[in-house]
Amino acid sequence: MVLMASALACAVLSVLFGALGALYSLRPLARHFMAMGVSLVELRPLHTTFASAWIYLGAVACVTRFMYDEGGPPTSAERRRFRAQMICWGLAGLGVLATVPFGITSGREYLGFPPALSLLVAAGWVLFAWTFFSRVRHGFWHRPAYVYMWAVGILYFLWTFAEGHAWLLPWVRERPVADLQIQWKSCGTLVAAFNQMVYGSLMYIGERRSGDRRPAQSRAAFALFGLGLLNSFTNYAHHTYHLPQSHVIKWTAFIVSMAEIVILVVVFREVTASLSRARRRLGGTASVTERFFGMSKYWNLFLLSVALLISIPPLNALIHGTHVVMAHAMGSELAIDSYILLGVFAALLTDIFPKREVRDEVIQGPVVHRAMGHLNVALIGLVVLLLIRGLGTGVTRYLSQPEPEWIAAFPFWFALFGISVGWFLLRLLLQWLPLFLEAARHKAWRDEARL
Repeated sequence: MVLMASALACAVLSVLFGALGALYSLRPLARHFMAMGVSLVELRPLHTTFASAWIYLGAVACVTRFMYDEGGPPTSAERRRFRAQMICWGLAGLGVLATVPFGITSGREYLGFPPALSLLVAAGWVLFAWTFFSRVRHGFWHRPAYVYMWAVGILYFLWTFAEGHAWLLPWVRERPVADLQIQWKSCGTLVAAFNQMVYGSLMYIGERRSGDRRPAQSRAAFALFGLGLLNSFTNYAHHTYHLPQSHVIKWTAFIVSMAEIVILVVVFREVTASLSRARRRLGGTASVTERFFGMSKYWNLFLLSVALLISIPPLNALIHGTHVVMAHAMGSELAIDSYILLGVFAALLTDIFPKREVRDEVIQGPVVHRAMGHLNVALIGLVVLLLIRGLGTGVTRYLSQPEPEWIAAFPFWFALFGISVGWFLLRLLLQWLPLFLEAARHKAWRDEARL
């Protein structure tokens, strides 16, 4: 519960800072914010930092639940490591809130906080890795695919997180092209690391909820793991066409990245099919977990199409640096990673709070289902808007023409859809809030509550 609460708190902070960033696109409000000393230069790293923290902590919560379900209650040493791990990450989060709003940043993409705070993040991750590998080391080579995904994600995070700080070395900082190459590589591989964590969580929860072990043991699951591992080393390259590098590297990165997405679609299909079979067997309706996984599957197909198009070199040159890239990044983090994690959390909360009335009224109640539908509609609007805006900028820039007049309305619609996405996500999370504030009351059965 502590990890889940921390992850959701990071999600809320990311939504709030993102909403302020969306409002910043409106010039009158931007002037007001600047007069108050609030700059987009600080809002963006706050938003991206806590968005990344939400995804990583959400996956860590699922992995931690797996460890304790599979291996029993934590030992005293594991409890001490867990407390130290959470203290490190908590201090890092507070440090971000105490420094970035005052302009104390690294100026780097996705690692915008001061480098000193990175030591706390890395220390907490090492403690988590220690516990994980001590739990899974016995019989490791006979584990399901999701354990391998988590193992790779944990180790690869440490490597790529260190790589993201290579700019602190004088010989890197003094070579701008090498600095850009390493920065883009580390950003791409950081995403690859949390993708492994999130995809593993998808498989684990699918197996846990359906009782079907086949999706996590299938050829598609291990193919996704293998391609994801290879993609972790190559996926940055098809985002850096503008930097000097071999065409072989570019094509390898493109083919591997696209193959990983295709295999992910197959895994989504297997997991959602097993959940549907389990639901039909029990005679129930679609759960929140099943709906989130299903929506994420269709978003993955759409974003695959976008990724294929924007990875074609002439089109990449057209849209590079425009809102098309932002649309793809936001769509991937929200509609794939966040949807999967929200489905994972719904499943974990259902296990923690087994009472039917809590499940039907709070975890999977009508308010949650409505919020999910509205959130998805708002996200569709936001992504489509960003795609149209980016294409408009790219085409007019290529033709050396001024932007068309209709683009002037973009800030209003961007703020509207951005705020809508944030509001419906918060509405869903607020429905779950009582479970964290009054856990004991919601766990107690009615007869116990009367005593």
